[in-house]
Amino acid sequence: MDSVQVKPETFYDSLSLAHKLDDILDGFKLEELHLFSYFSCILFLYNGNSITDWKYRFIMGENGYPFSDELNFAIKRHIQNGLFDKRGCFYLITSRGTDEFNKFKKLATLSTREDCLNAACTTNILVPYSQTIRALLNDPEIDKNKRIKGERWLNTPDAYQKFHEISKAVGVPSDDLIIPAVTWVNYINENEKLVKSRE
Repeated sequence: MDSVQVKPETFYDSLSLAHKLDDILDGFKLEELHLFSYFSCILFLYNGNSITDWKYRFIMGENGYPFSDELNFAIKRHIQNGLFDKRGCFYLITSRGTDEFNKFKKLATLSTREDCLNAACTTNILVPYSQTIRALLNDPEIDKNKRIKGERWLNTPDAYQKFHEISKAVGVPSDDLIIPAVTWVNYINENEKLVKSRE
């Protein structure tokens, strides 16, 4: 019997992200849950919260996506317990998974996390999905870690600092997380175009 417990934060975050991505995209890949959780973590910091309150960290995965062991453990449990269902190359959240999400979403202790998770996923509606993914995978901290061999923790506060500077420079209101999320994605994409034009 496995004595390791799923952290409440990873239990909820994975359900919330799956619910949103499935709704927006009609399915999701497991690495997308890690990527949007990482982006949500940056928004969590941007919103004035401590990194320790996020409760789990990320390394650079072999596939070029952020990866969290704790989040992955929760995802595996959701699959085992029938909350996620695999369909071809994608996963769907089941009606049972949606019921669990809706039950926990009402908890006031999770409202700050939900705001961040929602803003991260809403970016997919306001910016084309392929551009959002490309931008998030070219986040300065992720980009730096791709060039370093071996497992290395992603330094979320460094990514947040750049995110905060850009939001402040363009006059983004700090009480709205969707606008800075979209601003960040657009900034990274524009920066990537600029770099390519100079090559």
